[in-house]
Parts: sequence; structure tokens; C-alpha cells
Amino acid sequence: MRGFLLLVLVCTVFLVSGQNNALILRDQVAVNIENGAVLIIQQSNASGIVRTGTANGVIVSEAETDRVAWVINNGTGVYSIPFGKDITTQIPVVYTVTGAGSASGTLVASTYACPTWQNLNMPSVYAPAVTTMTQDYPTTNQSAYVVDRFWVLRDYGTWATKPTSNVSLSYPDAEWTVASNTITESNLLAQYWNASQWNPGWNLAVPLLGTNDAANNRVNSITAGTNGNLYSWILVDNTHPLPVELIRFDVACSNNQQPAVSWATASETNNAGFEIERSFDGVNWEYVAFVSGSGNSNTTLFYSYTDLNAPLEALYYRLSQRDFDGAFEILGMQQVNCNNSTPDANYGLNVFSDQEHQVFISFTSPESDQVSTQVFDMRGRLVYSTRWEAIEGLNMFKIELPPLADAAYMFRLSGNSFQISKKFFLQ
Repeated sequence: MRGFLLLVLVCTVFLVSGQNNALILRDQVAVNIENGAVLIIQQSNASGIVRTGTANGVIVSEAETDRVAWVINNGTGVYSIPFGKDITTQIPVVYTVTGAGSASGTLVASTYACPTWQNLNMPSVYAPAVTTMTQDYPTTNQSAYVVDRFWVLRDYGTWATKPTSNVSLSYPDAEWTVASNTITESNLLAQYWNASQWNPGWNLAVPLLGTNDAANNRVNSITAGTNGNLYSWILVDNTHPLPVELIRFDVACSNNQQPAVSWATASETNNAGFEIERSFDGVNWEYVAFVSGSGNSNTTLFYSYTDLNAPLEALYYRLSQRDFDGAFEILGMQQVNCNNSTPDANYGLNVFSDQEHQVFISFTSPESDQVSTQVFDMRGRLVYSTRWEAIEGLNMFKIELPPLADAAYMFRLSGNSFQISKKFFLQ
């Protein structure tokens, strides 16, 4: 009977290759990658790693910098990396390539556990660094709903054209059942970090990614659709982030020139109701009203509220949702101006983006002026800011935003004598 073998890699790079199979793990072999070592699989076919005998061999990578680099190039197939905490706790990462990338490309993968339920050892070595677990709920650490592990997939720019792929991520029971977590295993799905937030955003009413396979401790068929799925990943309980599935939120002027707020939901879970706020600047908010929700619903529901006491000037309105447990979520922000006496209130402002996330702006300035440009997401958070010189008359310019999710954003332009805003869609 074969015994247990532990192979420790502590060098910078460990390269294995052979005519047919780059790495053969026979019986209970554990390849333990430590101290920033890289295990390179120099085979582009999906049989580059093979487990034989008892087929219990594993690769232990419990740090962001302890990595497996698989030179896939333009290969296709099921590339299974047999990660494990040990021989008995196996947590493979499966990278399935359905459409080949360009001729030169390497998948670089690592996975590691978090020392506490708070997931504070966030991926930070390989850009883009993860910066928060709380962005959508600033007063609550959402790590209670996240498996206590990160998965980091990269290629470091070696694929000129990324492969079409999907990913399967596995996890140990001990990393979701810890007492401080609040997770229903059958609800686990995936989110990825896109340099500024976790996507699909908890606030966007968009389904999370993958197919739950709780019986086998994994989430399958994960795909973000672009970039070859080469991101930092988490697995999260998808029921908590989405108490309300919002399908519409609008603010318009009523026949009496008063702001009318309307919205619709496709579904509601544990929904106590909605809070409406208004603001003159999109930063400082005042309470307007609370509209009761429907608790639980799977049908489309429509809501509206007219702000009879609103001042006649440009205003921002913000819609938030509160559930019966006290959790609070901002759903969106809109601007309206019901003052008919304000001539050319928008100064011909036009804002649109292209597929490269470049944003093009044109407007007519009443004077030469130094203007401030700001971009907010639909939760009112500032995501971009700059200043530049405008000339009197028509101005046309372009800005390049940091990596952001495709979604609706609010553009605001401020000068000495004006402040104008417009919603646009990043595509």
C-alpha cells in the first residue's frame, strides 16, 4: 500500500513538464506551494495535471502569492487544478475553456482561506487590489454572508484575446458554517471584483453568477462574460443582497409642476418599505417620505409619491429600501427640475459612452470658466472627479473613467454660475 507523500515547493518557480502530462499526482501526493512559489504546468492540453492511483493527490495553495501557472495558450477543454487544504479536504478550481484564447496565454490561479469570518485578508498583491467588503452597506460588514475564502485568477496580460470560459469553485464546509456567518449553503453564488466593487453589485438587482451545487460544496458554470473570468472571486449567499428586485425608478414633473417619484419591483423579500429623500447637491440629503412595501411578493408592483412641498429648483431624489430586520439599502438616485422659469437649464449638456468606457461630453458654457466634473453611481457615491477650463460657447471633451461596472451613472458639471447634471449609461 502506498504511503502519504508531501512535496513542498518553496522556490520562486517550479517547472514540470513531460511529453504527455506535465504533472502526475499518484495516490496521496500533496504538493505544498509556499513562500511565493509558482508551480508552472508547461502543457497546453487539459491533461496537463493527472491524478492516478487513489486519485487523491492535491496542490495546497493557501496564500495569494502561492500560485499555479498553467500555460494553456490556445488550448480548449476542462483544466482542473486539484487544490486542497489537505488530502481529505479537496477544493479544486476547474477552468473550462469553450473558446480558445490567442496563441500565447497562461492561467495563474491561487486560493486561500480567511483567518476570521470578516474576510479581511483581501487580495491585494496582484492588481486590481480588493479594497472593501462593505461598499453597499457601509455600517455592516457583509462578510457574514460570504464564504471565508478568496479565489484569485489572473493571466497578467499574456492573452491578447481572452478565452471564452466558465469556472467552478469549491469550498470546505468549515469555511461557511462558522458561527459568525449567516449563510444558507444552497443560496451560494459568485461575485467578482472589477477594481471598484463586487459584481454583479448587491445594489443592482441582477442575479449573481453560477449554478449552486451544495451537495458537492461548489458553485459551477460561473462566468462574467468577458476578460476570461480572470478576476478575484467570492461566494456569497445571494438571498440577503437582494431583498427587492427593482425594475424601474423614475422622477418626473406632475401636471402641477411637482416632482413625482415612481418605481416598480419585480419581486420583494422581507420588504418593510421604501424611503424617499431629496437633495440640492446630490451629497446632503433630507427625508421626504416613507412608503410601505409589500413584505413578500413575486409579482410586479408599482409605487408612486408626489412631493407636494418640494422647492421649485433642480433637485436630486434618492430611493432606499428597508427590510423588517432593519437592513437598509440605497436603490438609486435621479435628478429633476420642475421650475419652468429656468431658461436652458441644461445648457445643451449631452453625455454618452463608448464600448471602451470613454465618456464624451458636450455643453454650451455661458462664460469662460473653470468647471468641476464629477461622476456618481446610482447610490450617490463619487467614482470620478476632475477640473478643467471651459470656454464661452460650445465645449466638447472626453474623460476616461477607472474600471467600473456597466450600469447607469450620474454626471455633474459645476461652474461659477451653473450646476447641471445628467444620467448616462456606461456600456
